[in-house]
Amino acid sequence: MGTTVGWLLDQSSLALRCHGGVAGLDREIDCALTSELVDAAEWLSGGELLLTTGMRLPPDTAGRADYLHSLADVGIAGLGFGTGLGYDTVPADLVEIADGLGLPLLEVPRPIPFSAIARMLLDRLAEERYAQFTRATRSQPAMTRAIISGGVPGLVTELSAALGRSVAFIDSDGQVVSTTSRASAGIGADRDRAALTHVRALIARGPMSTTGVTITAEHTIIVQRITAGAGVIGYLAVIGTDPLGDVHRVLVGHAASLVTLQHAEAGNVAADRAALQSEIFDLALRGTAPPTSVELLGRAADAEGLVRVAVYEFRSAAVASAAVQTVATELAARWRPVFALQRDREVAVLIRGDDDVAVVRALAGGNRMRAGLGPVTDLSGLVSSAGQARQAARSASDGEVVDLETTGSVLAIDAVQDGLRGLHDVRLGPLIAVRESGGADLVATLRGYLEANGHWETAASSVGVHRHTLRHRISRIEGLLGVDLGDARTRAELLLILLSGDRPSR
Repeated sequence: MGTTVGWLLDQSSLALRCHGGVAGLDREIDCALTSELVDAAEWLSGGELLLTTGMRLPPDTAGRADYLHSLADVGIAGLGFGTGLGYDTVPADLVEIADGLGLPLLEVPRPIPFSAIARMLLDRLAEERYAQFTRATRSQPAMTRAIISGGVPGLVTELSAALGRSVAFIDSDGQVVSTTSRASAGIGADRDRAALTHVRALIARGPMSTTGVTITAEHTIIVQRITAGAGVIGYLAVIGTDPLGDVHRVLVGHAASLVTLQHAEAGNVAADRAALQSEIFDLALRGTAPPTSVELLGRAADAEGLVRVAVYEFRSAAVASAAVQTVATELAARWRPVFALQRDREVAVLIRGDDDVAVVRALAGGNRMRAGLGPVTDLSGLVSSAGQARQAARSASDGEVVDLETTGSVLAIDAVQDGLRGLHDVRLGPLIAVRESGGADLVATLRGYLEANGHWETAASSVGVHRHTLRHRISRIEGLLGVDLGDARTRAELLLILLSGDRPSR
């Protein structure tokens, strides 16, 4: 709790009484001053508790109204009126005017010297400043631990808690990397979004338009531009209703330094982390990732906790190997965790649910490719999103990125429809014949196996048979169709053909 007019009234040793302006008791006091000047407002900057005996108070109500209005306009915290000298009581018209302005009007009894009020406020403010520095001392190592364990999102969360305000980190392109909204800051989520829109508009005008304080009707926005060498690596935005104090500004500066240090971390550390994340992503795509990896994978998600998989195909494994490094660099430049995996000519990347075709193209740099974007999903649908992204990539023409969120399915692409039309019954005829003769539904079995991306346990559960039965059926399907389901292209072709027909019952 700050040093407010209400706090001062609670100090029984001062015997103060509030005669008007009760609505303003939560106003913060930053110092106490004594003045008998009628034009005292000209010497004030706001936040003061002004103490007076009223010796030069205008005798008429109009003059007193002008006096109080000038003090209210400058933003003083309250007016302390000493009685027992010029006035035995606080004038009634002064009380009425103060009530109308919501300006606290306190009676200071004759036995209480003004210096006692000033001294108590000085002691209180000194205690508060010491407490702030103590909290800052504890917050700085906490912020350091947060960025080590949780990256920029962890730092944003910790800084927001320390400041009691909404905080966002925005990359050099104006995209929000991480944001934390604080209800205690007195700002709703809609206003937070409006403030971020304002900050991004400033960034779009150029780096020199950003750093500093912007005051709007609803916000006080502090933006710290963060640079490394000659380039801008991001912006730290703090959103509240009033300017930051000195101690809080120190914390923002510390956070900016931590971001700069993380950006310049040793290359081998970044490489080791990327390799670890690649292994975890590989396990996730195989459906065997441990539960403990969910939190790590979740760092790639958007604000709604959603992700999607992008799959690239390059002309050779060598090109794909170079391209995966480009993807990693582009993700890091956007302050994203790097979950990228190369398999021969293919590169799979875990991206945010709100990413689109433009992002997929940008991540590939200038590398020639074709690519597909899987559906938006939570982490439980990762395998499915990857499988569909792979099919989309293989249906794409050279240089094209197929987005399943906009096409609905690769089957919605005209070229794919033309190629598949009429193939369903012809290609799958032997399996359909077995089903129609009362045998096992091998069409459903094949579909379950392909949609599970060849994962035996998942496919067996989907089809509703034991995995040994599933293996026997798949072997029989290969014999009937004369195919090798270990071949990725064969699996892709058959899945597209299956999807082009009526969905069978299992």
